[in-house]
Amino acid sequence: MQNATDKIKEGAEQAVEVVANNQNVGTTERIISGIAAVALGAYAVQKKNTLLGKGLTAVSGFLLTRATTGFCPLNKAIGRNSLLAT
Repeated sequence: MQNATDKIKEGAEQAVEVVANNQNVGTTERIISGIAAVALGAYAVQKKNTLLGKGLTAVSGFLLTRATTGFCPLNKAIGRNSLLAT
């Protein structure tokens, strides 16, 4: 019978495999997305009580997720994979 630690380890390994198999953003794009996310997020904080600030926060979150996971739903929708180009 598996103990809790083994179950957690197995779940984490499966999650890593799913992420790795679904990546479609290359390293350079991930770095640029991360930098852009931080810059937009910093500006959004200054405009936090405006519609612009709320929109920039959403875009910043999307870019940060894209940078950390290497997956972009927009790339998937148009069949683009920049990971294969690097």
